[in-house]
Amino acid sequence: MFLQSTHRYRTVASLKWVIPFLLLLLIHQPAAGEVRIQVIETDPPTPSTLGHWEEFHLHIGYETDRAIRIYVDAFFGHQRVPSINSGSPLYEPGNGETNVWVAYTEPARVDKIVVRAEDKGTRVAQAELPVELTWTGIKQPNSRLPASWVAHFRVENEGRHKAEYNAYMNRPTSWWEHLVFLLPWAVPGYVIVQITLLRRYRDGWRLAAAVPVVPMVGVLIYTAYALFAGSNLFPLVLIFTSPFALLYLLGVVTVRRLVLQNS
Repeated sequence: MFLQSTHRYRTVASLKWVIPFLLLLLIHQPAAGEVRIQVIETDPPTPSTLGHWEEFHLHIGYETDRAIRIYVDAFFGHQRVPSINSGSPLYEPGNGETNVWVAYTEPARVDKIVVRAEDKGTRVAQAELPVELTWTGIKQPNSRLPASWVAHFRVENEGRHKAEYNAYMNRPTSWWEHLVFLLPWAVPGYVIVQITLLRRYRDGWRLAAAVPVVPMVGVLIYTAYALFAGSNLFPLVLIFTSPFALLYLLGVVTVRRLVLQNS
């Protein structure tokens, strides 16, 4: 009994040290999801009247624990006013500053700017700035020189865009990406093979080679209809059905060769 009590006492005494230590670790763990952005200054200051394609720049400070992109939206009242804008390179985790801008070629009014940080399409932080901006849509005869930080961050962002593009182009590509690239070439490939086999084959082999003609003629009619209807996706059905027709014809060619070799 005495030994059991001593063991329990030591266990409780150990826990008295362990529990505060664990609590200390939990308290000092960095908070997840910390992304902050703020507007430091603007160029030109607000209120301002701007001309055709004249850019309104925002000097942005950010602090992030993940890679983010920073975008800007313009509003008048509660209505978003679609604009030409700077887009966004990828900003790596850490602290930094950058520049975003909006511009218009037609007359427009803006009374609020919203800068948002996104992580893979999900908004993780934003900053709002009330403004008084009017775009006249008229080209200004004398171009106003932007602030010095505008040119500085423009060069930095161009470098980020270039590095991101180079990384994308040099990435290892998967078989799926190669397949998607080759899909459109199946259309002329099918047409060439189809015509060639119909001209060369006779009797039953010619009938076998003609099997895809009926469904593919239907696909061609649908594609032409979609084109004249103004659909931007008119070739998709043709692109995705041609590989199957082409594979069928190549199968016919293979089977015919095997039969002739064994006969």
